Amino acid sequence: MNDPQQPRLTPIDEWEDEAAAMLDGVEYDTDLGLRMARDAIRVSNGELSDAEFHEKYHEEILAEFGEDERPTKPEGFDDD
Repeated sequence: MNDPQQPRLTPIDEWEDEAAAMLDGVEYDTDLGLRMARDAIRVSNGELSDAEFHEKYHEEILAEFGEDERPTKPEGFDDD
């Protein structure tokens, strides 16, 4: 999964504090957003596949938003 030619994303130390501050007061689950952001970095770094990312958060996205229309849905993924 890792491509040694691809630069790795390394978040700055303060990114979670800044992200939490940006999300403070929104009506949606900020913990879910932060966890997804952490794993999106892992996807970018080749440590997690798009399909794994989609499946990992599918149920929580459905519970939070009532639908999952993310473009990460892998071919053949069963929504049920």
